[in-house]
Amino acid sequence: MESTEPAPRPYEPSRILRWLYSRWFSHITVDEAWSGVVRDSASRGVVVYVMRSLSFLDFLCLDYLVKRFALPLVRFVNDLGLWILEPFGKGGRRLRLKRARPEAEELAEVVEQEHSALLFLRRPPKIGSTKRGEELEVDLIRTLVETQRRLDKPILLVPQTFVWSQRPPKARRGIVDLFFGPVEWPGKIRVFFQFLFNYRNAKLRSGEPFDLHAFVESNLELTDAEVADKVRYALLRRMERERTVVLGPTMKTPLRIRDELLRSPRVRKQIADEARRTGKSEAKIERMARKELRKLQAVQTPTMLAMLSRVLGWVFSRIYDGVVVDQEGLDRVRDAAREGTLIYLPSHKSHVDYLVLSDVLFKHALSPPLIAAGENLSFFPLGPILRRGGAFFIRRSFKGRKLYSALVDAYMRKLMVEGFPIEFFIEGGRSRTGKLLAPKYGLLTMVVDAALKLKTKKVFFVPTSIGYERIIEERSYVHELGGGEKKKEDLGGLLKTPQILRSKYGRLYVQFGEILSFDAAVAAIEGEITPPKRRALIQQIAHRTTYQIDRATVVTPAALVATALLVHRRRGITRRHLQERSEMLLRALQRMGARVAKSLLDANGRFRRDTLDEAIALFLDAKLLKSADATGDEPIYNVPDQRRIALEYYKNNVLNFFVPSAMIGAAMSAMRDDSPKVDALRDRVRWLSRLFKYEFMYRADAPFDVVFGDALASMVAAGEVEWVGDHVRLGESGRHLDVYAQMLRSYFEAYLLAARAAAQLEGSEPRKDFVRRAMGRGQRMFLAGEIESREAINQLKLESALQSFRDQGWLKFGDKETVMLADEDVDLTAIARDLEDYL
Repeated sequence: MESTEPAPRPYEPSRILRWLYSRWFSHITVDEAWSGVVRDSASRGVVVYVMRSLSFLDFLCLDYLVKRFALPLVRFVNDLGLWILEPFGKGGRRLRLKRARPEAEELAEVVEQEHSALLFLRRPPKIGSTKRGEELEVDLIRTLVETQRRLDKPILLVPQTFVWSQRPPKARRGIVDLFFGPVEWPGKIRVFFQFLFNYRNAKLRSGEPFDLHAFVESNLELTDAEVADKVRYALLRRMERERTVVLGPTMKTPLRIRDELLRSPRVRKQIADEARRTGKSEAKIERMARKELRKLQAVQTPTMLAMLSRVLGWVFSRIYDGVVVDQEGLDRVRDAAREGTLIYLPSHKSHVDYLVLSDVLFKHALSPPLIAAGENLSFFPLGPILRRGGAFFIRRSFKGRKLYSALVDAYMRKLMVEGFPIEFFIEGGRSRTGKLLAPKYGLLTMVVDAALKLKTKKVFFVPTSIGYERIIEERSYVHELGGGEKKKEDLGGLLKTPQILRSKYGRLYVQFGEILSFDAAVAAIEGEITPPKRRALIQQIAHRTTYQIDRATVVTPAALVATALLVHRRRGITRRHLQERSEMLLRALQRMGARVAKSLLDANGRFRRDTLDEAIALFLDAKLLKSADATGDEPIYNVPDQRRIALEYYKNNVLNFFVPSAMIGAAMSAMRDDSPKVDALRDRVRWLSRLFKYEFMYRADAPFDVVFGDALASMVAAGEVEWVGDHVRLGESGRHLDVYAQMLRSYFEAYLLAARAAAQLEGSEPRKDFVRRAMGRGQRMFLAGEIESREAINQLKLESALQSFRDQGWLKFGDKETVMLADEDVDLTAIARDLEDYL
């Protein structure tokens, strides 16, 4: 039924208000999907905007934004309590002492004419009140329910939340809250000052539209009042969820959190056990526990987050050409944050990782996480800054510290119960090689144990790839990989280095993989979760996370060009050849489904030549590359031997995409058969995958046979190999296999070096001495031309080779970090000859 009354006119602000609109409201950050959500809702039905607490300021801001984005205009708003300033003629009627029309009647008329309205659901609490808002006199949600029953077109209630403050709500209210209203339910004076001091950081968030027609139709047995109560509750929940996504959960004082943790039954038990074990009083042990909690605890403050954001913005603009953020991934993260607690699991390549993810989330209106950091970073003055930025500091080892382990476990569980997002590095420490390290299970085990007990709390794991075109710790990593002692370093010291601030390090990339639902992972387990099933669950989550991080890693121009340089076996490479090789690798990566940096492609999806020049300039600046002008022809580039290990770091950023194809290429080369049988080839590749199990992260969602079959099928589709019955032979693009195999050359040479050094073992030898001896032998083999790749002389590769040789049954480790032959019959010289076949 349509009303015959004329449609109310939209609100027309005065000239002064229009000036204020453009002066103050243009700074409001709008949810990128907001206009699309509202426009889509308008195409489906009648849009009614909904806000939580009566506010004339919020009305003006929304009115400005819907006009700016050409969205359905507001033609009704319920009583704002400002008398003559009321919009839509209400104030004028009051001034002329005319009887005001009932709000329910006005609202029904506007909606029946298919115009939009704005509803506030509650009033701010009165001064001195401890209530969370007060109910309105007229139930306009019920009016909408009654109107919906008369309309065929659905009414879409779209929750709107303006965030004027960066401070989360407090669990305990202070004097300011009593007189001016709390942060989440501010009074008029507090609203004014929040706007005045934060208008440049104000945000508008839009919740999921509520389809009133669908809800009424599915609840026909409920009365209008009952439907209205349920709708109001759902809307308030959605708006509170949006506010929490931006600001985080309700804030408790550090003292209160410590008190609550020390009252935990598990912590009390450990305190009692520690008192019995040491003979000290429980009161003394409790004081020790309180001190440990104070050292552990994060004290995140919005002031520090805002300050760090400004400082990092300046620093990043000096050393990086930009921070590239996965916007689609951020939308997925925001959706998950509305549903439950987020556990961010980023890759760890640099000290910068501690700051960059929090800064990205803060700038994109998502509550930054609390970050698990090593206790070595808690020193003054960096420690207090990081603590207020959200870091909590954990000791590297819990061995022999049952009480400390219980405190960390209780703290992690407390954070999850309260709803704080948490961040820790699944690899444990920083990767010095550019590849993901094997996952560590310590903190992940605590999170999984807590999630298993929190039946009503949804938990999501967010695999996050933080990538760099150049790493600021490049020199120290090369020093360590070359056998040098690890030097103590920190982010502050690195950023103070004048060379860091003068150099350019390309772009920084933050990408998000597929978000893993803990409930879904548990649902896949049949029956009761026994200790073995729990361990399998933790391992599955860890390996799925690392696989997703690898898949989310962006192929940067630097990584692509570094790979093209290192797979070239001659002394130098011309620019033309470098471009051709880069284009070939890029096509292969696109075929494998890798994420490719937009800067690599032009508008038509082709390789951008100027990007190649940018990457070359980046490496020339870092002295990773030398250029020679060949008598006026195109330049020839050469990688200095001593810099290859640094360049390999960037190659390793994308090596994971090529590992299956590289192993197939290396196996076919070693078999010296133009047409090997598929079964024989599969066996060779299976052996290689086991040999290099400590080097590469394999797919966690499929067994080896499936991974091998998928890789071979992809290579057949690309014309690199072809089927001939049950045999495989090179295809038209078979030359690519040599390129793929070359990617693994430094690994084969490192393992060959380890095998030759192990063949000289007599009795047992300390592992450190073995690695040192092997590094010296590697230098001699390189100078003698027995190995080509200087990057094969790598401490971490040799240590991985020792672990692999132990698993193969060739070596064994003693109790005191010693290495020895597993059996006198092991012929490591023959094993070395087998490895030579792959070279």
